Amino acid sequence: MKKSGEVIESFKEMALDWKVPDPTNRYCNPGVSEPVEIKYHQHCEPSNLCKIIWNLTECHGVVPPQPYYEACVASGCSEQRPSTECQSMQTYAALCGLHGVCVDWRKQAKGQCEPNCAQDQVYKPCGEAKRNTCFSREVITDTLPSKNSTPVFIEGCYCPDGKILLNDHDSICVSVCGCIAQDGSLKQPREAWEHNCQYCACDEATLNISCFPHPCDKSPLTNCTKKGFVRKIKPRLDDPCCTETVCECDIKTCIINKTACDLGFQPVVALSEDGCCPIFSCIPKGVCVSEGVEFKPGAIVPKSSCEDCVCTDEQDTATKTNRIQCVPVKCQTTCQQGFRYVEEEGQCCSQCQQVACVANFPSGNVTIEVGKNYKAPHDNCTHYTCTESAGHFSLTSTVKVCLPFEESNCVPGTVDVTSDGCCKTCIDLPHKCKRNVKEQYIIHNNCKSAAPVPVPFCEGTCSTYSVYSFEASEMEHKCICCHEKKSHKAKVELVCSEHKTVQFTYVHVDECGCVETKCPTRRT
Repeated sequence: MKKSGEVIESFKEMALDWKVPDPTNRYCNPGVSEPVEIKYHQHCEPSNLCKIIWNLTECHGVVPPQPYYEACVASGCSEQRPSTECQSMQTYAALCGLHGVCVDWRKQAKGQCEPNCAQDQVYKPCGEAKRNTCFSREVITDTLPSKNSTPVFIEGCYCPDGKILLNDHDSICVSVCGCIAQDGSLKQPREAWEHNCQYCACDEATLNISCFPHPCDKSPLTNCTKKGFVRKIKPRLDDPCCTETVCECDIKTCIINKTACDLGFQPVVALSEDGCCPIFSCIPKGVCVSEGVEFKPGAIVPKSSCEDCVCTDEQDTATKTNRIQCVPVKCQTTCQQGFRYVEEEGQCCSQCQQVACVANFPSGNVTIEVGKNYKAPHDNCTHYTCTESAGHFSLTSTVKVCLPFEESNCVPGTVDVTSDGCCKTCIDLPHKCKRNVKEQYIIHNNCKSAAPVPVPFCEGTCSTYSVYSFEASEMEHKCICCHEKKSHKAKVELVCSEHKTVQFTYVHVDECGCVETKCPTRRT
C-alpha cells in the first residue's frame, strides 16, 4: 500500500514510496529486494504493542491507522524472527510527523522498542527536520512535501540543548564548534598542537587543520676516529623531532682476529681501549687435560692399570691447567673359599682363580681338592669327589646302597656295621628264617597294578621236633614255623581299564621270625 492508500503488487515500489526525504542521511539506500514468502500463525492474538496505534487518536485524521495496525499484527504473527512490530509502529509515527502531528508512541511501548542513541545524544519523539552542524550552520531548506508550510516532526537521536552536531556523518555533539584532530580529539578554533613532529592549528573560519614541519637546527659535522665507531643519524634526546649525527659502535666494521684456544683453555672477549672492537684471548678453564680429554676437578682420570688418578683444584704453574694426582692401586687379594689369588705377569692386579670344589652342608662349607674324596660327617653312605676339566670344576657324589637287613635273622649280639660305617651286618641264625622281597604285579578281579610292587615275604626253616613224653605217656610234638612277626596293611592302585582304577589292600610284612605253632594231629 502506498502513502496515498493505493494497493499495488510491487513491494519495491511500495517501499520507495514510503522513503523519507532526508538530505542529511547519506546511508539511505533505495535498493530494496523483493520479499520472501512469510508464513503466519492462524488465530494469532494481536500484541499490546500494535494496539498502541489506536491510542494515537491525534493522528487518525491524517493517517488512517487500520492498514498499519493490520501490518503490525501480521508482523507479530509471522514466523519470521526477529519480529518487525517496532518498525511498523515507527513507520506510522514517521507518517504522522510528516503531516505535522507529534506522537510519542515509544513511551507507551513500556521499553519494548527502546531507541539506540550515541552516548552524547538524546532521543526526541518530535525533533525538527532541520539539523544544523558546525559545517552547515544555516537553516536547511525543507524538502519534505508540505503545501501549507506545516511543521514536520521526525523522531530520532538529537544533540541535547546547548550542543550542536560537529558534522553530518559523525554522531558527535559539541558545545563549541572546532576541528577534529588526527587522533580524533576536538580542537577549539585557533588552538595549536603538535602531531608527528608538525605544528598544527585549527582555522577559526573554515574549521580546517593546517600543519607545518617542526623547525630543527642544523647538526654540526661529526668525525668518528675510534675503531669500530661509525656516524649514525638518530633523534635528539632533548628534541625527538630533530636528528643529530653521533658516533655509534658498529661491530660489523671491526676486523676480528679470533684465536683458537688449546685444550683446557677458553676464549674471552675484551674491548680495545681505543675503540669498541672485541679482542679475543685465552684463559684457563680450571680443568685437567690428559690424552686429549678435559676433566673437571674431582673427576677420575684414566691412567695406567696400576694407578688411581683424580683431577685436583690445584693449578700447574707451568701448564696453567689443573694437576692430576695419582696413587698406586690397592689390589684385592682375599679370595673366597675354593679360590686362590694367582699373580699374572704384566698385570697390576691379578684375579682369584678356582682351585678346588666347595661342598655345602648344614654344618658349613667344606673345601674338597681335586682328586680327593670326602665323606659327610652324618652320612657314611655318601662320598664326594672333586674333578676338574678345562678350568671347570665339578663336584660329584656317590651313594652306597645297602642290602635289606633283618636283625631278627641274626644271632643275638653279632650285629655290627661295615668298615665304612654305612651298612649293618651280622651272623645269620642257623634256621635261616629271613624276610625277603620280590617285585611282582598285583592282579585282582582283572585289575592290575601299573608297575611291579615290592612284596615282602618270610622264607626259611626253623627247629621242629617230636619226642616221647614219659610223663604224658605219649609223643610230644613241637612245631616252629618261619612266620611274620610284624606286618601292616598297605594299599596299591590297580588299573582296570583306561578310565577306571581301584584301591587294593594287601598285607605288607615288616619282620619275620621263628614262631611256635600247634602241630597238626597225625592219624595212625
